[in-house]
Amino acid sequence: MSKSRKTSSQPKRKPKKIVIPKKVYPEYIENFINEVESKTPYKVKIDQYTENGPYHIGVNKKNKRVYHCIWMVGYVTGPEFLKSFWDYWKKSQT
Repeated sequence: MSKSRKTSSQPKRKPKKIVIPKKVYPEYIENFINEVESKTPYKVKIDQYTENGPYHIGVNKKNKRVYHCIWMVGYVTGPEFLKSFWDYWKKSQT
């Protein structure tokens, strides 16, 4: 009688890599992301819950291995909503 194998003789299957396309945001949001990430040590997180709906934007500060939201604005439909971040940034620097 042959001895049964404890492991498979077949090589393991490699999982297929999923390529997630980068989202395209309106120009005022792209400018805000580039400006915040170049001038500050913070990261910008953007959510949109419905297609063609308003955006929810948060600015996150890295604390060790996790990110904490330090500023957030909801229902952004234009660049005027994002200007208040720089007022917050100026107050926190002084």
